[in-house]
Amino acid sequence: MLPFARFHAATLLDLHRWSTLSRNEVRPFLARFGIHPLGTKYPMLRVYEHLLGLSPASAAEELMLGGGLMRVTTVAEWFGVTGEALLDAARSPNNMYPPLYALGPKRHLVLKAQVEQLLSSPKNAFHGLPPIPGHAVPASRLARTLEVSPSRIEALLVNKDDLPARVISQGSVRYIVSDVAHRLAATGSNEGSCAKEKVLAEEMIEDALSVAPISTCGGTGGLFSAVTKHAIPQRGVPRPCTQSGFDARRGDRVHARPSEAKLSGI
Repeated sequence: MLPFARFHAATLLDLHRWSTLSRNEVRPFLARFGIHPLGTKYPMLRVYEHLLGLSPASAAEELMLGGGLMRVTTVAEWFGVTGEALLDAARSPNNMYPPLYALGPKRHLVLKAQVEQLLSSPKNAFHGLPPIPGHAVPASRLARTLEVSPSRIEALLVNKDDLPARVISQGSVRYIVSDVAHRLAATGSNEGSCAKEKVLAEEMIEDALSVAPISTCGGTGGLFSAVTKHAIPQRGVPRPCTQSGFDARRGDRVHARPSEAKLSGI
């Protein structure tokens, strides 16, 4: 039961309760961030650090992280605003809200403990957790961090409805490096496959041309050399209309009019 301890070994059902994801979504979802089970269970410390970029430094923080996540739609109901209004406020600079974890389309989550602290505080305060360095970086640092061309990063960020996972805090957006790397790997494999197919097609064309070159200069090599050699001796040899080839001349007498036909006037 929630909250989980720091070293809790979580089942898929545990992670469903902690993350609000369905049980069927949990395994492929965590794999995006390079998180794999230890046997059949997931160490929660591994999930905290590689999904959220947070690590508990005290018993109180252990309880905060172990308490799980909330969907923004539920948080908005608790705050008495619409979900869109809350998202807009969370994206504005110097806002009062806890960090928002945008982990996919319509998958915006917040630590439940921080929401409860904010609601109970007379000054809208909550306990902030320091992020692990390098877990998430601004878009301007992604290309350098992952050692790829800026154009590949720009291509990933074109579709605003399907951006990589990111952490939004005080209006600042940082992209989770592991999820960006996962998307780049998927894109790179497709590009590599297309490139290989293109090279293979070019090689096949070159092979075909080397076997059967098409000559426009009267050459006798290649696929049509035998035909050319056969046709050369026939130049200047008249052919009757009934012939169908070089050896058809042997049939000339067969097609000539017989003597009987001459006598009968045919």
